[in-house]
Amino acid sequence: MSPTSTNNNEDRGNRIVVRFREVLFKKNFFSLWLGQIISEFGDRLNQMALISLVYSKSPGSVIALANLLFFIVVPVFIIGPVAGVYVDRWDRKKVMVIADIVRGILVFTIPIFIWLDLMFPIYIIVFLMFSATRFFLPSKLAFIPEIVPEEKLLVANSLANTTRMLAVIFGFAIAGFIIKWVGHMWGFYIDGISFFASAI
Repeated sequence: MSPTSTNNNEDRGNRIVVRFREVLFKKNFFSLWLGQIISEFGDRLNQMALISLVYSKSPGSVIALANLLFFIVVPVFIIGPVAGVYVDRWDRKKVMVIADIVRGILVFTIPIFIWLDLMFPIYIIVFLMFSATRFFLPSKLAFIPEIVPEEKLLVANSLANTTRMLAVIFGFAIAGFIIKWVGHMWGFYIDGISFFASAI
């Protein structure tokens, strides 16, 4: 590769970094981005805690795990299409905050049913939590154009999508370590706190 080509690639890379900085360090977008990281981590922690709970109750049971996945996935098909319609009509910032608070409260109720040794109410809570997530995600995507100028919207969306992918990859690893260290019961408490932190 010629020196000129190398310099052009470096200049292009520098321009991309500058554009990312221009968007990321704007107060409103940075707050949204930070809330996204915390919320994404909360989702991963919640999923790992639920898997740990199911495994502790029914070691090696494929049916028990399938039941859990059913209540996680069903909101995507039932609530997802409806949520998108209402998000267009509501205040997106309020929807995100309320969704996080609702999820935080719901997570804090799970240990109660663990103590009572009742699994079915936990499945209902899981359904409600991931239903709230169906309102949170489109609200976040629709809110970005409200706080980012149109000429920087592509960069902002790229940052949001990249953050989500990295959160999925590293979030599961970190969440798995935390659950192994503190157990699923404390995992739910930490998860609940993370949702309230995201709302703030």
